[in-house]
Amino acid sequence: MKKVLFCIVCLNMALLGFGQPVKIKLVAEREAFVVFGNERYDLKKGETRWITLEGEDMYGKRLLANEECFLFLEAGDFLEVVLHENRGVELKDDGSLCADRNNWLRKVDLLKQRLQFARVMPQLLPKEYEGLNLERVCDSLNVWLATYLEKYPADRKNFEKVMRTEFKYYRLLEANGIKSSRATFQEFSGEMLARLSEVIPDAEDDRVVYSPSYWRAVEVYVYYLRIEDPRKLQGRGDRIYETEVKLATYFPKGAVRDKIAYTNLDNILYWVRPDRRGDFDKCVKRLAPRYADVLRGKLNKQDADRKARKLVPENLYPVLSGETMNGERVDLSSFKGSWILLDVWATWCGPCCNEIPFLAKMEERLQGRNIEFVSLSVDKTADREKWIKMVREKEMKGVQLRLTGKKSELNETLCISGIPHFAIIDPAGKLVWNGLPGVSYGLIYRILKEVPIR
Repeated sequence: MKKVLFCIVCLNMALLGFGQPVKIKLVAEREAFVVFGNERYDLKKGETRWITLEGEDMYGKRLLANEECFLFLEAGDFLEVVLHENRGVELKDDGSLCADRNNWLRKVDLLKQRLQFARVMPQLLPKEYEGLNLERVCDSLNVWLATYLEKYPADRKNFEKVMRTEFKYYRLLEANGIKSSRATFQEFSGEMLARLSEVIPDAEDDRVVYSPSYWRAVEVYVYYLRIEDPRKLQGRGDRIYETEVKLATYFPKGAVRDKIAYTNLDNILYWVRPDRRGDFDKCVKRLAPRYADVLRGKLNKQDADRKARKLVPENLYPVLSGETMNGERVDLSSFKGSWILLDVWATWCGPCCNEIPFLAKMEERLQGRNIEFVSLSVDKTADREKWIKMVREKEMKGVQLRLTGKKSELNETLCISGIPHFAIIDPAGKLVWNGLPGVSYGLIYRILKEVPIR
């Protein structure tokens, strides 16, 4: 019986291509660089470089080599990327479908890029693309797919479902102008929300996880769910790690749910404090083993890198102050009795400025609750007028202060390593959360929405 079971397992592993690595060979006939996924490879003329990946199917791995495309790779695939002297790129294989499939995808990605040009720089488009719009692009994509599958029927099993899903969500996102996945506080129409929510039943098929547009739509919907939580699945907002895992349970069991849970925890990995490591580890144990192992490795490396740096202030009752635009000094202690969301920022900080609209929307949603929203700018005295101008132009609400003391002392008090830096102080003046992800992520809102009405 054991032998039979072993044979069945081996057969399934073989059918799935488990354990068979994906190999990519980079051949540079000129000096060039290649970006694959999150890695950059700088190549000298005449150099050859090998990339070996885990033996699992994947679609959405970005390849940038003088042009951008997304590859579809299956376990056991071999792909040769040749960078010609004329700056052209050639994809070759060992006689399998890999090169044909990915050359076809290059054609798909190029058409999508043409549409972007048609919207912003139509004068640069070749004449045959005049009047290009989303409908024409989507019609062409469906025709191309039908033609491709007719030529390569063997690719129908996995590839067709993934591409149909890709085209569906590409059309949805493009038609509604959704460029960023961060849909925090975004108002969707009933029709748009209904169409977006289809990502949940579509998750029944594990293959859809390989569609980049599907995954973008999932991210948009997950940001929406993090705020709204219509089914009340997430529980208490201050249990941030548990909340992130529970968020994935909106989706059916399978590859999509596993990836959401992993992605959510990975997104907040940087903000895991040593004193809350135990809570985080409990949530990691609930992940699929291959994801849990990756997160543990990342967190262990992160902890090792941070040994020399404090993450938790010794003084949990911070003494902070700043000046108003009128030059009046304000101490944080004057807000005792209220919860405080402290935002440490600067006018010259791009990520800080990106958070301003989200902060305004959150303040609007939490209006009437016992919360003081305090923005503490670290702009220098010489930039005081610049700070005042931005506050007024962006119509920033809440309590607007500029730090008048030493920035080094502030950094030490709150263990700040970069801005924006968000912290939550309770009515007793105690620092209960420090170094939280930006307001745009939604976790801060989930914590603060449990603060009672004044």
